[in-house]
Amino acid sequence: MSRVLILEKILREWKQYNLFLVDPFEGDRPWEIYRGVSFLNEIRFNSQIPENEAFAKERESYPSLNASNDYRSMMIQTFFEDPKHSQIEFRPKEKIRLPIGVPTRIFFWMHASSQNAKLQLVLQQHKSKEIVIELGDLNFDGWRRIEKKLEIPQRNIRLNQSLQYPFEVAAFRLIPGPFQKKGEFIFYLDRMGILVDTREDAYPGAEIKDNWGTGY
Repeated sequence: MSRVLILEKILREWKQYNLFLVDPFEGDRPWEIYRGVSFLNEIRFNSQIPENEAFAKERESYPSLNASNDYRSMMIQTFFEDPKHSQIEFRPKEKIRLPIGVPTRIFFWMHASSQNAKLQLVLQQHKSKEIVIELGDLNFDGWRRIEKKLEIPQRNIRLNQSLQYPFEVAAFRLIPGPFQKKGEFIFYLDRMGILVDTREDAYPGAEIKDNWGTGY
């Protein structure tokens, strides 16, 4: 809950930040699984969401959300025949374009079942290689709020600030670890947002500092 309150305070007091709702995972935006042949690949939107105070409180930071349009999550289901040599990539049918600015943090909710796997975010930008960011592992049970600082290379920051090339959410990758068992694999994602620093050339030629949480 404390991290949600920090986010609320940052948005209230630091006007250069824009909290962009990537996807509430209500089913309005189609997602697709890309990988080798598997008899069990499916994405569904279910009425299974976190039931805690932090989830309800965080909703207030997204003006477009309320209890009547924020009641589903996205279930990703697959089957790992050989986990050591398998991974899946799931993508929005259309890439999700972020507002102009530098993505600094990502927030989302994930439901796991003590699985030996990790999740990666793939960002794309015109005239650049893809940016792959480690989001964490699935070695926990139940719902968890994930918060991760986004390390954006300087070259990409310059492309964004000088040429106004936006970042796009292109995909997520699920990579099994060496101890992941063969068989069915299910996990859930819910309500994903990215905090964008909209300052123009705030730190020309230098890294934009991450003062997150300073003084709180």
